[in-house]
Amino acid sequence: MILPPFLKAGDKVGVLSTSNYTEQEYIDGLLDILKEWRLEPVLGKTIGPREGSFAGSDELRRKDLQQMLDNDEIKAVLETMGGYGILRVIDQIDFNKFKYNPKWLVGYSDTTFLHSHVQSMLGTASIQGTMASDLEGGYKVTSWESLRKALFGEKLEYKVKAHPLNRNGTAEATLVGGTLSILCNAKGTMSEANTNGKVLFLEEVGEQYFRLDSYLMSLKHAGKFEYVKGLVVGRLTDIKEDDPPFGKTPEEIVLDAVKEFDFPVCFGFPAGHSGVNSALIFGADVRLTVSDKGATLSFDS
Repeated sequence: MILPPFLKAGDKVGVLSTSNYTEQEYIDGLLDILKEWRLEPVLGKTIGPREGSFAGSDELRRKDLQQMLDNDEIKAVLETMGGYGILRVIDQIDFNKFKYNPKWLVGYSDTTFLHSHVQSMLGTASIQGTMASDLEGGYKVTSWESLRKALFGEKLEYKVKAHPLNRNGTAEATLVGGTLSILCNAKGTMSEANTNGKVLFLEEVGEQYFRLDSYLMSLKHAGKFEYVKGLVVGRLTDIKEDDPPFGKTPEEIVLDAVKEFDFPVCFGFPAGHSGVNSALIFGADVRLTVSDKGATLSFDS
């Protein structure tokens, strides 16, 4: 895949929300961070407006993303919030100029649609990373420092503690993925993820146990695990037990969904909703090693 140019001091970066509205205090916090990195933030027109839960109307959010993609001076586009909204505008975005002048798209959660779209349709890498809205839980040094490293092209390597459900093995492939429910919603669309021959990252938040299982089964029936080289499981946050109980933990639900495949599986990767959200370059080549001592995910970028 194509990796956009890494950033350097003085570069302009766009700040916008194609999804839900973000409180101004967290925008201000993000701007301070970007300025510390010696970047020049450019605020989009979706910073401030609000329409229901969205950061302005569909048309405003579409235009804002389009202008950021088309502006040659903008070297990265940072989404400030997840939630919901990209699905409502993604098919109306013209990526022709972006295709020949790619830039880093940054975010997670609902931004999974953007990640999956630019990788599947354009073969362009992007970054799952922490966002302005995460500052509601305080400034997490590890999250922001890993994002800085990803944007500036510094070495990324993560070591993860051993987990009792891990499955040992080694995989070298391109990393793709994101929020599980978003990947399911993208099936059958132009934004559908291509997992063949890839290392797949998954995380989720706020679902019931049976719903988590249904998303995994949906991906399985769509053949999304058939040719996967390795699986990295991030946070499964605030997964709610069913009544009556489902009978498995969230991690056991994941492992059950891939039990007939022999690729390595890493649980407990520090990325996703809440807590530390380590930056991941989707579209970059990685090496995943899982052993009894733990797991390592290293990027070749």
